[in-house]
Amino acid sequence: MFLKQQSSLLSQATVVISLIVFSTTLWGVYTHFSPVPFWDMWSGYIGFYLRVLENDHSVWLSQHNEHRILISRMLFWLDLEYFKGLGVFLVCVNLVIQLGMAFVFFAVVSKKLKADPHKTAIYAFIFCLLFSWVQRENFIWAFQSQFLFVFMFSLLSFLNMGRYTADNKNHYLLLSLFFGCCATFSMANGLLVFPLLVVQALLLRTSRLSLATIIAVGITVSILYFIDYHKPVKHDSAIQSILQSPLLVTVFTLTYLGSPFVFVLGQSYLITAAGFFFLTAAGVCLYCIIKKHALDYVNVTLFIFLLFIVGTALATASGRIFLGVDGALANRYATPALMGWITLVLIGFINRTILPKACFYIAKGCLICIPLLLLPPQIKAFDNFAGTAFHRKIAVLGVANHQYDSFYFEQICYNQEGLLEIIEQSIDKGISVFSSDWIKYENNQISADSIHPEPCMGAIESTEPFQSGSSISYRVKGWAWDPKTQTVPEKIILADKEFNVVGYGISGEPRFDITKAIAGNPFNSGWLAYIINPEVKGPISAYAATDSGLFKIPGKPIELDESVRVMNISRWKGEPSSELLHISGEWKKGATHPRVRQKENQTIYGSWVGGDEYVGKVEFEISPSNDPVNIIYMTGPDSRFQDIEIYDMAGKLLYRFQLPKSINVWSKISLHLKTTENIKIVVADNGNSRGQWSALLIP
Repeated sequence: MFLKQQSSLLSQATVVISLIVFSTTLWGVYTHFSPVPFWDMWSGYIGFYLRVLENDHSVWLSQHNEHRILISRMLFWLDLEYFKGLGVFLVCVNLVIQLGMAFVFFAVVSKKLKADPHKTAIYAFIFCLLFSWVQRENFIWAFQSQFLFVFMFSLLSFLNMGRYTADNKNHYLLLSLFFGCCATFSMANGLLVFPLLVVQALLLRTSRLSLATIIAVGITVSILYFIDYHKPVKHDSAIQSILQSPLLVTVFTLTYLGSPFVFVLGQSYLITAAGFFFLTAAGVCLYCIIKKHALDYVNVTLFIFLLFIVGTALATASGRIFLGVDGALANRYATPALMGWITLVLIGFINRTILPKACFYIAKGCLICIPLLLLPPQIKAFDNFAGTAFHRKIAVLGVANHQYDSFYFEQICYNQEGLLEIIEQSIDKGISVFSSDWIKYENNQISADSIHPEPCMGAIESTEPFQSGSSISYRVKGWAWDPKTQTVPEKIILADKEFNVVGYGISGEPRFDITKAIAGNPFNSGWLAYIINPEVKGPISAYAATDSGLFKIPGKPIELDESVRVMNISRWKGEPSSELLHISGEWKKGATHPRVRQKENQTIYGSWVGGDEYVGKVEFEISPSNDPVNIIYMTGPDSRFQDIEIYDMAGKLLYRFQLPKSINVWSKISLHLKTTENIKIVVADNGNSRGQWSALLIP
C-alpha cells in the first residue's frame, strides 16, 4: 500500500511539473516569436527559396555548412509558398516534432512499462524534458526543424530495426531504412545512423541478407551525401581535433551532455561533472545488462540511440572546439542531451530487476529531481522579448528603405557576404517579412487635412547619425501613445514643413520609464524612424499614423543645419584628434569605466565620476579649418541621453544629436564645419541609468 501511495504521489508531482513546463514553454514560444529571418535563415531559407524560383534544382541537396537539410527544405518551401514565409508554420512544426518524439519514446518502452506503477510518472518525465525551455532556440527559431528531425528519425530507425528482429516483418526493415535516410538528409550526424544500424543488427543477430541490405543502403546514401561535398572553411577537422586536443574534446563532450543543467549548476566544472556522471551511469547499466544476457531489442534500441547521442556530442566537440568549452553550452545542444537523460532513466526502469538496486533508486530519484532542476529555467520563458523583436524589425525595415544600419542589422545576420543581393531580390518579390504592410510607407506626401488638431502623447527625443555604407544617415527616436484609444500607434511618419514624407519608422521598443510614468501604462511605446531623404534640411516633424488619421508627436522639429555635417563614423585606428581648446565642465580627467585602459600620453575626460549615475557635461572649442573635425569618443552600453551639441560663439544651437553607440571601444566621428569662427561643442551625459556614460580621448 505504501509503495502504491509513493508511486501515486511521484506520478502526481511529475505530471504537475510537466504541465507547468509545457504550458510555460508554449507561452515562451508565443511571446518570443519574430517573423524576421535570423542568422542562417537568410542564406539557408530565403536564399534557398530564391534559387528554387530560378529553377535551380541542385539547391535541394546542396550543403548548408556540413549538412544536407533536404527534409527541412521541403518545409521551408511550404512555408514560403503557402504560409507567407513568416515562420509561424515552421515554429509550429518544431513543437509537433518534439511531440512526435515523445510518442516515439512511448512506443519504445510501452510494452516494458505496461504494468509498471511508475508508468504515468515516466511518461510525464519524458514530456517534461522534451519541452523544457532550456532548449528554447530549437522551439522559437524557425530554422531548427532539421536539428529536431535527426533525433526523431534516428530513434524511429532504431525502433523499427528492433521490431524487425523481434517480429521478422519486412515492413519494419523498410521503415528502418527509410527513417535512416531521412535522418541522414536532416543533419550531418545522421550519417552515424547506418553504421549504428549495422551494430544493432549484429547484436540482435539478424539474417545475413538483412545485414547486407543495411550495409548496401548505408553505402549508397553515404555516396550520395558526399558527392560534391566540401569541408566548411571555419570548421576544425574532426580527426585532427581529437588527435591534437583530446582533453579539450573530452571536456567539450562531457559539458555538452551536462548542458541542460547550466541554469542551476552554473559552474562549468559542475556541468562537466554531470556529463561524466551520465557516461559512467550508462557504462554501469550496459555492463550489468550484458552480464545478465538481457540485451533484448528494446535495450539494444535504447543503447544504440544513447550511442548516437554520445557520437553526436563527440562529433560536435571535434568540429567546434574553436568555440571553446563554453560553445557546448549553446541551448540548442540541450535537446540531444535531454534525450540522452531520458534514455538513461528509461534503461534504469525497464531493467530494475537486473540492475543493482542503487541504479533503480537513482533512476527513480531522477524522475522528480531532473524535472525540479528544470523548473527554474522556465522563468526565462517570461523574459521580455519585445526589445529583441523590435530590433530585428528595425533591421529589415532599414534595409528595405535603403538604410544599412549595422548596429541593428548585425543582430540578425553574422555573414553578410552576398546578403544584400538576397535582400534586394526578397524586397522586389515581396518574400517573407518583406511582404508585411509595416515594412514601407508608399505615400510621398501626407495630407494636412488628415492631421488631428490635437497631438498624441509622446516626444521626439533624439537624432542619431550612423554610417550607412559610404554615407551618413540619421535615425530618429522617441515615444508615442494615443490616450483616447489606449494604443501605441504602429507607424511613424517623418515629414518636412511642406508635408513631404522624408522618413519612416515603427514603434514597439520597450520603454519601461514611459510605462511607469504615463496613465494607461503603455507598453512598448518607443519608436525609431529613419530619415530616408538625405537631402532634406528641416524642420522635420514626426507623426503617428492611426486608423483615424495622423497625430503630430510633440517635440522640437529636427533641424539638419547646413553649417554642420557629420562626414564619417568609424572605429578609431589611431588617427589624431582635432585640437580641443578651453576644455571645461563637470567631466573629470581619467573618469572612465574601470575596464577602459588608458595608455601613456593619452588624456581622457569622462562622465564615469563615481559610477554611471553621474550627470554632467564637458565643453570645448574648435578652431575653423578646412579639415574635418575628428572627435574620439566612447559610450557605455546604453548611449541614450549621451548628446553632442554644437553652438556658434554667440550661443546659437547649430546642431544636436545623440552620440552613436560605441560600447567600450574608441570610435571617431568626423564633422565638417562651414564656419570662419570658433565653434563650441558640448558633450553631455544626461543619463543616470546603468550603462549611461561616455568619454572623450585626446591622444
